[in-house]
Amino acid sequence: LVDLGREWRSFDSSTNRERAETPNTLKVHDMGLHTEIDGTTWVGRRLAELNNLSRVVSSDDRKMVKALKLANDVINRLQTPTAAKLKEEVGLILRKLVKSGVVGKRRLNSYVAAAVVAAAENLNVPIDQRFVLSYCGVTVSELWEAMMKIRRDLGIVKSRTYDPRTLVITLSHKAGLPTQVETLAIRIVEAGRESGALLSKGPQGVAAAALYVASILMDFRRTQTAISRSTGVSEVTIRNRYKDIIDGVLVEVNL
Repeated sequence: LVDLGREWRSFDSSTNRERAETPNTLKVHDMGLHTEIDGTTWVGRRLAELNNLSRVVSSDDRKMVKALKLANDVINRLQTPTAAKLKEEVGLILRKLVKSGVVGKRRLNSYVAAAVVAAAENLNVPIDQRFVLSYCGVTVSELWEAMMKIRRDLGIVKSRTYDPRTLVITLSHKAGLPTQVETLAIRIVEAGRESGALLSKGPQGVAAAALYVASILMDFRRTQTAISRSTGVSEVTIRNRYKDIIDGVLVEVNL
């Protein structure tokens, strides 16, 4: 039977093209606008190789291919449930960076790491920044310099910091702490923000220290070393934020 009706697809959005073609995506350098050739035969493989070569024609294309490959590899290793959205956000940032002409061969890894971190902040997705640095082979100073270039000099990315309350939930699961400790830690974070004791403090350190204090108060004791190992926050940071909480936050617990 031949269906003479219109193609079964959504015509109201260019990003929702079921059956007719694949949607646009920022995860690849040509935004998904390429031809897929079956490579099961020798002729098909040869045509596929020639087609792939023709897709990368300019220096910007070559930079995008390398940058996106590294970025997608990093995000896959992070194993975050929002990997698809994170890849799209990173692709958008990298595309703007390459278009602006600031990305060079020598500093490509730095901008990829910065793009991943900035995208995670924009989407409020907690990630292990130390793993990103290690995988990309970038130092903290190189990451910081690239982030400043993105945020201040270019002004193309408006990043926001994580909400410590969201991080409390994530870090609580990593530390294996029960719900009641998690709930109290969120209350501590909220009280610290209201009192001003935790303003301008790093969200990961605040969340980890709040969990440490809450675990003591709720008699599910974890040492600073144990919290540090499970959350990825240094003991020094936990200790400093712990002092801020003890000095500036009043917490009443009804047992």
